[in-house]
Amino acid sequence: MVKKRNHSIDILFVITLFLVFAMSVIMLTGAGAGVYEKIVGNMEKNYDSRTAGTYLFNRIHRADREGSIAVGTFNGTDALLMFEEIDNVTYCTYLYYYDGKLMELFTRYDQNIDPSFGNVIMELSDYKVSQIDDTLYCFDFTAGKGEKSVLYVHSNTGSGH
Repeated sequence: MVKKRNHSIDILFVITLFLVFAMSVIMLTGAGAGVYEKIVGNMEKNYDSRTAGTYLFNRIHRADREGSIAVGTFNGTDALLMFEEIDNVTYCTYLYYYDGKLMELFTRYDQNIDPSFGNVIMELSDYKVSQIDDTLYCFDFTAGKGEKSVLYVHSNTGSGH
């Protein structure tokens, strides 16, 4: 009879050891999933901010000709205005905030156009643009996931219009 008790205790010890191991694996997996979720969330926030910043930076430098960039308003909100002349007609590309989105609209300058006609660039919670001096622009925006950013872009030529 003594042998049966030792055998029962051995089985109970193995089962207990297995349960402790299983619980440890479950707890570590849960902790790892939480860390992974936080990392992915931070990456999404950073991605949105970097994407918006890169887009604005490249638009300034793409339009960087003497007198072709200005800060103004479109539909009552801050806008970056980029001018170009085609066949003696002045056209303007507006970068503006509308309905929770950064929008871009290319049209003849000084026309009344509905802001919903613009192309959606990306979702933003906020967008402000200001001109610090002739060649320095400041963009203050909040990307889709709530990441607030301030971007300063220097152009090689002075502003106009």
